[in-house]
Amino acid sequence: MRLIRVLALAIIGTIVVAACGATVAYAPFVDDTLAAKPEAAATPTPTPIPAPSPVPLYTKLRIFVASESTDQVWVLDGKPGEPYALVGKIGKLPHQLGVSPDGKWVAVNNRMGNTTSIIDPVSMKEVVRLMVGKQPHGITWSPDGKTLFVGHEHDMYIARFEAGTWKPLPPLMVGVPQHVLTIAPSRPNELWFTLTNTSQANVLRVYDLETGKITQIKVSDVHDAYFTPDQSEVWSSSSGFLDKPSDRMVIYDPVTKTVKSEIHLPGTYPFHTEKVDQDGVFFMADKSLMVLSDHLGPGLLWVDWKDRRVMSETKLGQQPFHTTYDPEGDRLLTTTNVDGMVNVIDVKTRAVTQKIPVPKAHGIGAVPIAAP
Repeated sequence: MRLIRVLALAIIGTIVVAACGATVAYAPFVDDTLAAKPEAAATPTPTPIPAPSPVPLYTKLRIFVASESTDQVWVLDGKPGEPYALVGKIGKLPHQLGVSPDGKWVAVNNRMGNTTSIIDPVSMKEVVRLMVGKQPHGITWSPDGKTLFVGHEHDMYIARFEAGTWKPLPPLMVGVPQHVLTIAPSRPNELWFTLTNTSQANVLRVYDLETGKITQIKVSDVHDAYFTPDQSEVWSSSSGFLDKPSDRMVIYDPVTKTVKSEIHLPGTYPFHTEKVDQDGVFFMADKSLMVLSDHLGPGLLWVDWKDRRVMSETKLGQQPFHTTYDPEGDRLLTTTNVDGMVNVIDVKTRAVTQKIPVPKAHGIGAVPIAAP
Protein backbone atom coordinates (compact mmCIF):
# COMPACT_ATOMS: atom_id res chain seq x y z
CA MET A 1 0.00 0.00 0.00
CA ARG A 2 2.83 2.33 0.87
CA LEU A 3 4.47 1.38 -2.43
CA ILE A 4 1.35 2.31 -4.38
CA ARG A 5 1.18 5.70 -2.63
CA VAL A 6 4.84 6.44 -3.49
CA LEU A 7 4.31 5.51 -7.12
CA ALA A 8 1.22 7.72 -7.27
CA LEU A 9 3.10 10.68 -5.87
CA ALA A 10 5.94 10.14 -8.35
CA ILE A 11 3.52 10.10 -11.28
CA ILE A 12 1.83 13.31 -10.06
CA GLY A 13 5.24 15.03 -9.69
CA THR A 14 6.22 13.98 -13.16
CA ILE A 15 2.99 15.40 -14.56
CA VAL A 16 3.55 18.73 -12.74
CA VAL A 17 7.15 19.02 -13.94
CA ALA A 18 6.08 18.19 -17.50
CA ALA A 19 3.36 20.79 -17.30
CA CYS A 20 5.82 23.46 -16.09
CA GLY A 21 8.27 22.54 -18.83
CA ALA A 22 5.55 22.90 -21.43
CA THR A 23 4.74 26.38 -20.20
CA VAL A 24 8.34 27.62 -20.51
CA ALA A 25 9.02 25.95 -23.85
CA TYR A 26 5.91 27.01 -25.83
CA ALA A 27 4.82 30.39 -24.52
CA PRO A 28 7.03 32.90 -26.46
CA PHE A 29 7.11 36.64 -25.51
CA VAL A 30 4.66 38.72 -27.52
CA ASP A 31 4.99 42.58 -27.81
CA ASP A 32 1.36 43.71 -27.81
CA THR A 33 2.31 47.19 -29.10
CA LEU A 34 3.88 45.73 -32.23
CA ALA A 35 1.16 43.17 -32.72
CA ALA A 36 -1.46 45.92 -32.68
CA LYS A 37 0.20 47.86 -35.54
CA PRO A 38 -0.45 46.96 -39.18
CA GLU A 39 2.58 46.38 -41.37
CA ALA A 40 3.91 49.70 -42.69
CA ALA A 41 3.28 50.24 -46.41
CA ALA A 42 6.32 50.80 -48.68
CA THR A 43 6.84 54.46 -49.73
CA PRO A 44 6.29 54.74 -53.49
CA THR A 45 9.17 56.16 -55.56
CA PRO A 46 8.03 59.45 -57.12
CA THR A 47 8.07 59.64 -60.90
CA PRO A 48 10.69 62.21 -61.92
CA ILE A 49 9.25 65.29 -63.64
CA PRO A 50 11.51 66.60 -66.39
CA ALA A 51 12.62 70.21 -65.93
CA PRO A 52 11.01 72.55 -68.44
CA SER A 53 13.25 73.73 -71.23
CA PRO A 54 14.31 77.36 -70.75
CA VAL A 55 12.29 79.76 -72.85
CA PRO A 56 14.55 81.76 -75.20
CA LEU A 57 14.69 85.48 -74.54
CA TYR A 58 13.99 86.14 -78.21
CA THR A 59 13.38 84.48 -81.55
CA LYS A 60 16.30 86.41 -83.00
CA LEU A 61 18.62 89.18 -81.93
CA ARG A 62 18.76 92.17 -84.27
CA ILE A 63 22.02 94.11 -84.39
CA PHE A 64 22.20 97.69 -85.64
CA VAL A 65 25.61 98.98 -86.79
CA ALA A 66 26.44 102.54 -87.86
CA SER A 67 28.49 102.40 -91.07
CA GLU A 68 30.21 105.77 -91.43
CA SER A 69 31.49 105.48 -95.00
CA THR A 70 28.17 104.28 -96.47
CA ASP A 71 26.01 106.73 -94.48
CA GLN A 72 23.78 103.82 -93.49
CA VAL A 73 22.83 101.62 -90.56
CA TRP A 74 23.50 97.98 -91.41
CA VAL A 75 21.19 95.42 -89.80
CA LEU A 76 22.23 91.88 -88.81
CA ASP A 77 19.98 89.08 -87.53
CA GLY A 78 20.99 86.00 -85.57
CA LYS A 79 18.89 83.26 -83.98
CA PRO A 80 20.01 82.01 -80.54
CA GLY A 81 23.39 80.34 -80.90
CA GLU A 82 23.48 80.69 -84.69
CA PRO A 83 25.69 82.88 -86.94
CA TYR A 84 24.64 86.42 -87.80
CA ALA A 85 23.73 87.52 -91.31
CA LEU A 86 23.08 90.87 -93.00
CA VAL A 87 19.34 91.47 -93.45
CA GLY A 88 19.09 95.13 -94.43
CA LYS A 89 20.43 98.67 -94.63
CA ILE A 90 18.64 101.81 -93.51
CA GLY A 91 18.73 105.42 -94.60
CA LYS A 92 21.47 108.01 -94.27
CA LEU A 93 22.54 107.65 -90.67
CA PRO A 94 26.23 107.58 -89.91
CA HIS A 95 28.01 107.73 -86.50
CA GLN A 96 26.88 106.84 -82.97
CA LEU A 97 23.63 105.17 -81.91
CA GLY A 98 21.66 104.32 -78.77
CA VAL A 99 19.06 101.61 -78.06
CA SER A 100 16.21 102.45 -75.67
CA PRO A 101 16.25 100.22 -72.56
CA ASP A 102 12.89 98.69 -73.51
CA GLY A 103 14.13 97.85 -77.01
CA LYS A 104 11.40 99.88 -78.71
CA TRP A 105 13.62 102.39 -80.50
CA VAL A 106 17.07 102.84 -82.02
CA ALA A 107 18.31 106.44 -82.21
CA VAL A 108 21.18 107.28 -84.57
CA ASN A 109 23.18 110.51 -84.70
CA ASN A 110 23.90 111.89 -88.16
CA ARG A 111 27.12 113.55 -87.02
CA MET A 112 27.69 115.72 -90.08
CA GLY A 113 24.02 116.33 -90.84
CA ASN A 114 22.91 117.81 -87.50
CA THR A 115 20.03 115.37 -87.18
CA THR A 116 19.12 112.28 -85.15
CA SER A 117 17.08 109.52 -86.77
CA ILE A 118 14.67 107.25 -84.93
CA ILE A 119 14.35 103.68 -86.20
CA ASP A 120 11.62 101.16 -85.48
CA PRO A 121 13.73 98.01 -84.90
CA VAL A 122 10.94 95.60 -85.91
CA SER A 123 10.02 97.18 -89.25
CA MET A 124 13.61 98.41 -89.74
CA LYS A 125 12.30 101.77 -90.93
CA GLU A 126 13.20 105.33 -89.99
CA VAL A 127 10.06 106.78 -88.39
CA VAL A 128 11.24 110.35 -87.81
CA ARG A 129 14.34 112.52 -88.26
CA LEU A 130 14.89 115.02 -85.43
CA MET A 131 16.63 118.36 -85.86
CA VAL A 132 19.38 118.75 -83.27
CA GLY A 133 22.42 121.00 -82.73
CA LYS A 134 25.79 121.08 -84.44
CA GLN A 135 27.67 117.81 -84.81
CA PRO A 136 25.63 115.46 -82.57
CA HIS A 137 27.77 112.75 -80.99
CA GLY A 138 26.88 111.73 -77.41
CA ILE A 139 23.60 109.83 -77.08
CA THR A 140 21.76 108.03 -74.28
CA TRP A 141 18.29 107.24 -72.95
CA SER A 142 16.75 107.77 -69.54
CA PRO A 143 16.55 104.46 -67.63
CA ASP A 144 12.74 104.44 -67.95
CA GLY A 145 13.04 104.77 -71.73
CA LYS A 146 10.88 107.90 -71.84
CA THR A 147 13.53 110.49 -72.77
CA LEU A 148 16.25 110.61 -75.41
CA PHE A 149 19.32 112.80 -74.76
CA VAL A 150 21.60 114.02 -77.58
CA GLY A 151 24.91 115.82 -76.97
CA HIS A 152 26.82 118.03 -79.42
CA GLU A 153 30.51 118.51 -80.17
CA HIS A 154 29.91 122.04 -81.49
CA ASP A 155 26.97 123.36 -79.48
CA MET A 156 26.36 124.54 -75.92
CA TYR A 157 23.32 122.45 -75.00
CA ILE A 158 22.11 118.85 -74.68
CA ALA A 159 18.90 118.16 -76.59
CA ARG A 160 16.00 116.15 -75.11
CA PHE A 161 13.03 114.43 -76.78
CA GLU A 162 9.96 112.62 -75.50
CA ALA A 163 10.02 109.01 -76.69
CA GLY A 164 7.10 108.04 -78.90
CA THR A 165 5.81 111.53 -79.63
CA TRP A 166 9.34 112.83 -80.34
CA LYS A 167 8.30 116.19 -78.98
CA PRO A 168 11.34 118.39 -78.15
CA LEU A 169 11.70 118.99 -74.42
CA PRO A 170 13.48 122.02 -72.90
CA PRO A 171 17.20 121.59 -73.64
CA LEU A 172 19.82 121.32 -70.92
CA MET A 173 21.89 124.50 -71.17
CA VAL A 174 25.34 123.33 -70.11
CA GLY A 175 27.35 126.17 -71.70
CA VAL A 176 30.06 123.93 -73.20
CA PRO A 177 30.32 121.49 -76.12
CA GLN A 178 30.12 117.84 -75.13
CA HIS A 179 31.48 114.54 -76.42
CA VAL A 180 29.82 111.56 -74.68
CA LEU A 181 26.87 111.11 -72.31
CA THR A 182 26.43 108.53 -69.54
CA ILE A 183 23.49 107.72 -67.27
CA ALA A 184 22.97 104.76 -64.91
CA PRO A 185 19.72 103.15 -63.66
CA SER A 186 20.99 103.45 -60.08
CA ARG A 187 21.31 107.24 -60.50
CA PRO A 188 18.54 108.11 -62.99
CA ASN A 189 18.60 111.85 -62.25
CA GLU A 190 22.29 112.31 -63.06
CA LEU A 191 23.49 112.83 -66.61
CA TRP A 192 27.29 112.59 -66.83
CA PHE A 193 29.05 114.21 -69.81
CA THR A 194 32.57 114.87 -71.03
CA LEU A 195 33.76 118.07 -72.72
CA THR A 196 35.45 118.60 -76.06
CA ASN A 197 36.50 121.62 -78.10
CA THR A 198 36.95 123.76 -75.00
CA SER A 199 39.79 125.25 -72.99
CA GLN A 200 37.80 125.00 -69.77
CA ALA A 201 39.05 122.90 -66.87
CA ASN A 202 37.20 120.05 -65.18
CA VAL A 203 36.21 118.20 -68.33
CA LEU A 204 33.91 115.68 -66.62
CA ARG A 205 30.62 117.10 -65.35
CA VAL A 206 27.27 115.93 -63.98
CA TYR A 207 23.90 117.52 -64.72
CA ASP A 208 21.26 116.99 -62.01
CA LEU A 209 17.98 116.51 -63.89
CA GLU A 210 15.91 117.41 -60.82
CA THR A 211 17.63 120.62 -59.73
CA GLY A 212 19.42 121.72 -62.91
CA LYS A 213 22.67 121.97 -60.95
CA ILE A 214 25.92 121.12 -62.74
CA THR A 215 28.74 119.57 -60.73
CA GLN A 216 32.26 119.95 -62.12
CA ILE A 217 34.67 117.14 -61.29
CA LYS A 218 38.31 118.16 -60.92
CA VAL A 219 39.98 116.19 -63.70
CA SER A 220 41.65 116.92 -67.02
CA ASP A 221 41.92 114.96 -70.27
CA VAL A 222 38.79 112.82 -70.37
CA HIS A 223 37.55 111.04 -73.49
CA ASP A 224 34.73 108.68 -72.48
CA ALA A 225 33.20 108.00 -69.05
CA TYR A 226 31.23 104.92 -67.99
CA PHE A 227 29.93 103.16 -64.91
CA THR A 228 31.36 99.84 -63.77
CA PRO A 229 28.98 96.87 -64.27
CA ASP A 230 27.68 97.14 -60.67
CA GLN A 231 27.44 100.95 -61.01
CA SER A 232 29.54 101.57 -57.89
CA GLU A 233 32.27 103.49 -59.74
CA VAL A 234 32.77 105.63 -62.81
CA TRP A 235 35.85 105.15 -65.01
CA SER A 236 37.11 107.51 -67.69
CA SER A 237 39.53 106.96 -70.54
CA SER A 238 41.91 109.66 -71.75
CA SER A 239 43.04 111.42 -74.93
CA GLY A 240 40.39 110.34 -77.42
CA PHE A 241 42.76 111.14 -80.28
CA LEU A 242 43.69 108.19 -82.45
CA ASP A 243 47.27 109.41 -82.86
CA LYS A 244 47.78 110.20 -79.14
CA PRO A 245 47.43 106.93 -77.23
CA SER A 246 47.00 107.02 -73.46
CA ASP A 247 47.00 104.13 -70.99
CA ARG A 248 45.60 106.38 -68.22
CA MET A 249 42.27 105.62 -66.54
CA VAL A 250 40.72 107.77 -63.81
CA ILE A 251 38.28 106.24 -61.30
CA TYR A 252 35.57 108.24 -59.51
CA ASP A 253 33.14 107.89 -56.62
CA PRO A 254 29.70 108.67 -58.13
CA VAL A 255 28.30 109.67 -54.72
CA THR A 256 30.90 112.30 -53.80
CA LYS A 257 31.79 112.98 -57.45
CA THR A 258 35.48 113.03 -56.67
CA VAL A 259 38.51 111.18 -58.02
CA LYS A 260 39.25 107.95 -56.12
CA SER A 261 42.39 106.96 -57.99
CA GLU A 262 44.32 107.12 -61.23
CA ILE A 263 45.67 103.93 -62.79
CA HIS A 264 47.60 102.98 -65.90
CA LEU A 265 47.14 99.89 -68.05
CA PRO A 266 50.59 99.67 -69.72
CA GLY A 267 50.74 98.74 -73.37
CA THR A 268 47.06 99.51 -73.99
CA TYR A 269 44.91 102.42 -75.15
CA PRO A 270 41.47 101.91 -73.53
CA PHE A 271 38.56 103.53 -75.35
CA HIS A 272 34.93 102.42 -74.82
CA THR A 273 32.87 99.80 -73.00
CA GLU A 274 29.26 98.63 -73.32
CA LYS A 275 26.95 101.20 -71.69
CA VAL A 276 23.56 100.68 -70.13
CA ASP A 277 20.85 102.84 -71.79
CA GLN A 278 22.89 103.03 -74.98
CA ASP A 279 24.51 99.92 -76.44
CA GLY A 280 21.71 97.36 -76.18
CA VAL A 281 19.13 95.70 -73.96
CA PHE A 282 21.31 92.92 -72.50
CA PHE A 283 24.52 92.88 -70.44
CA MET A 284 26.88 90.21 -69.10
CA ALA A 285 25.80 88.55 -65.85
CA ASP A 286 29.33 88.56 -64.40
CA LYS A 287 29.51 92.01 -62.81
CA SER A 288 33.14 91.56 -61.76
CA LEU A 289 34.21 91.74 -65.39
CA MET A 290 34.39 94.84 -67.62
CA VAL A 291 35.39 94.88 -71.28
CA LEU A 292 37.22 97.82 -72.86
CA SER A 293 38.03 98.36 -76.52
CA ASP A 294 41.78 98.85 -76.94
CA HIS A 295 43.14 100.83 -79.89
CA LEU A 296 46.74 99.88 -79.23
CA GLY A 297 46.36 96.09 -78.98
CA PRO A 298 44.26 96.32 -81.00
CA GLY A 299 41.55 94.27 -79.35
CA LEU A 300 39.06 93.85 -76.54
CA LEU A 301 40.42 93.99 -72.98
CA TRP A 302 38.94 91.74 -70.29
CA VAL A 303 39.39 93.73 -67.08
CA ASP A 304 38.96 92.77 -63.42
CA TRP A 305 37.89 96.26 -62.45
CA LYS A 306 37.98 95.60 -58.69
CA ASP A 307 41.62 94.45 -58.86
CA ARG A 308 42.42 97.12 -61.47
CA ARG A 309 44.12 94.66 -63.83
CA VAL A 310 43.81 93.36 -67.38
CA MET A 311 43.13 89.63 -67.35
CA SER A 312 43.47 88.97 -71.09
CA GLU A 313 42.90 90.51 -74.52
CA THR A 314 41.06 89.26 -77.60
CA LYS A 315 42.92 90.49 -80.66
CA LEU A 316 40.80 92.32 -83.22
CA GLY A 317 41.31 94.54 -86.27
CA GLN A 318 42.37 98.17 -86.19
CA GLN A 319 40.42 100.73 -84.15
CA PRO A 320 37.88 98.73 -82.13
CA PHE A 321 35.07 100.94 -80.88
CA HIS A 322 31.74 99.87 -79.39
CA THR A 323 30.35 96.59 -78.01
CA THR A 324 26.95 94.96 -77.48
CA TYR A 325 25.91 91.63 -75.89
CA ASP A 326 23.97 88.52 -76.99
CA PRO A 327 22.82 86.59 -73.87
CA GLU A 328 21.46 83.46 -75.58
CA GLY A 329 24.79 82.74 -77.25
CA ASP A 330 26.83 84.40 -74.45
CA ARG A 331 28.55 86.44 -77.15
CA LEU A 332 29.89 89.98 -77.44
CA LEU A 333 29.85 91.89 -80.71
CA THR A 334 32.53 94.59 -81.11
CA THR A 335 33.02 96.90 -84.09
CA THR A 336 36.40 97.55 -85.70
CA ASN A 337 36.51 100.64 -87.89
CA VAL A 338 39.54 100.41 -90.14
CA ASP A 339 39.05 96.82 -91.31
CA GLY A 340 35.26 97.28 -91.32
CA MET A 341 34.08 94.36 -89.19
CA VAL A 342 31.62 93.30 -86.53
CA ASN A 343 33.54 90.76 -84.45
CA VAL A 344 31.49 88.06 -82.67
CA ILE A 345 33.32 86.90 -79.53
CA ASP A 346 32.53 83.86 -77.36
CA VAL A 347 32.53 85.07 -73.72
CA LYS A 348 33.64 81.70 -72.30
CA THR A 349 36.61 81.15 -74.61
CA ARG A 350 37.17 84.85 -75.42
CA ALA A 351 37.81 83.82 -79.02
CA VAL A 352 36.42 85.40 -82.19
CA THR A 353 33.88 83.01 -83.71
CA GLN A 354 32.60 85.12 -86.61
CA LYS A 355 33.42 88.29 -88.53
CA ILE A 356 30.73 90.18 -90.47
CA PRO A 357 31.92 92.88 -92.89
CA VAL A 358 30.42 96.34 -92.26
CA PRO A 359 32.33 99.27 -93.80
CA LYS A 360 33.68 101.75 -91.20
CA ALA A 361 31.70 100.12 -88.40
CA HIS A 362 31.35 102.35 -85.33
CA GLY A 363 28.27 102.44 -83.07
CA ILE A 364 26.41 99.20 -82.35
CA GLY A 365 23.34 98.07 -80.40
CA ALA A 366 21.24 94.91 -79.98
CA VAL A 367 17.44 94.58 -79.83
CA PRO A 368 15.49 91.35 -79.14
CA ILE A 369 12.89 90.44 -81.76
CA ALA A 370 10.04 88.13 -80.70
CA ALA A 371 8.13 85.76 -82.95
CA PRO A 372 5.21 87.41 -84.77
